[in-house]
Amino acid sequence: MSASDAGNPLEVYRRKASFSVEELRNLLDGEELVEFRERIWATMARDPLFAPPQEELSLDQQRRLSFARMKRMFEYDFLPEDEFLQSPMKFMMFCFTMWAVDGSLLPMYLVNNQLFAGTLRSTGTSRHKQFFEDANDLKVNGCFALTELTHGSNTRGMRTTATYDPTTQEFVLHTPDFEAIKCWSGNLGNIATHAVVYAQLYTPDGHCHGLHAFVVPVRDLHTHSPFPGVLVGDMGEKLGQNGLANGFMAFSHYHVPRENLLNRNGDVTPDGKFVSPYKDPNKRHGASLGALSGGRVAISMMSPFSLRMAITIALRYSAVRRQFGPTPEVEVPVLEYQMQQWRLLPCLAAVYVLTHSTHSFYYDFVDFTVALILGEKSDRQAELGREIHALSCATKPLTGFTARDGIQECREACGG
Repeated sequence: MSASDAGNPLEVYRRKASFSVEELRNLLDGEELVEFRERIWATMARDPLFAPPQEELSLDQQRRLSFARMKRMFEYDFLPEDEFLQSPMKFMMFCFTMWAVDGSLLPMYLVNNQLFAGTLRSTGTSRHKQFFEDANDLKVNGCFALTELTHGSNTRGMRTTATYDPTTQEFVLHTPDFEAIKCWSGNLGNIATHAVVYAQLYTPDGHCHGLHAFVVPVRDLHTHSPFPGVLVGDMGEKLGQNGLANGFMAFSHYHVPRENLLNRNGDVTPDGKFVSPYKDPNKRHGASLGALSGGRVAISMMSPFSLRMAITIALRYSAVRRQFGPTPEVEVPVLEYQMQQWRLLPCLAAVYVLTHSTHSFYYDFVDFTVALILGEKSDRQAELGREIHALSCATKPLTGFTARDGIQECREACGG
């Protein structure tokens, strides 16, 4: 080994590569996206706010830090709305950079910017424009309240109700029992002022028209106290991502204006008549299902990226960590041992496979969302919504469990 190799033992392996690392990077991510990512990382590196903390932070300090970082990302405005629509993968690269820096920053950003504002854009109409703009300007903080204590992927089983009252032209949101409490909603624990709430819509004739979304104010913008009729709580410290405050919420006959119904797929007239461009309730439900899948699609993409970071660390460590050898003076990098390769290389392969498949799935989701925004009401759109919902329910655990097991394998293979 030369003196230069001793200073940087990774160079021994890099010189053995039969391909250009830069060309591979551009092939996988695209030259434009690589430059975009490097620009964001360079900006973060110059900003002390994104420097790793030098001491253990309390729960409150973690949340304050992640929120301050989220506000800074809004201020930098790396990805204006028009660029996002022109290059959806640019948005995912933007997400990857945040995920690599702070595991709480990305979900906090996505909950407000995509799950809340994105749902307003895809299932709302012009009457919800102000809510959307306020969320994008961070004048309000949004959250997404779909999951209940006893129901998640089974959206038809949600039990929160929204009953229309024609005398006041308002919907009355109500949590019928403990099992119907909305839970695990990101941002709801501390910063959310508004929520997209999914509830079973009832008209005055007592007929249930299925699950619909409502934009609901939950905290006073000036005092930050929950409104009367809204019970909001913090779900407390977790094993990780503690910069994000997950919360729970219950309603006690809480009134919201009729206009707060996100009415792209169905609406209620002032006198209480339900109207929809879909005559078949199953197709209407199918069109709505795709819009519910954004979180699962995002997690499906973030999981292989997490494994990508872990396997990069593990392989580099294995290339420089030496253990035993033919003589006491010469030790061999542990990467040369077949057992180490047998443990780590399948994780590397999984990164390539899952990255390609989830990116392809993401493009399908983007096509569906754009069509939804443009008002597409075809049978194919409804069918695509159902398929995206089903696939996202499968890809989320598949990618999540694969990443979890792979990261643990990397940790154990490196002596952790």
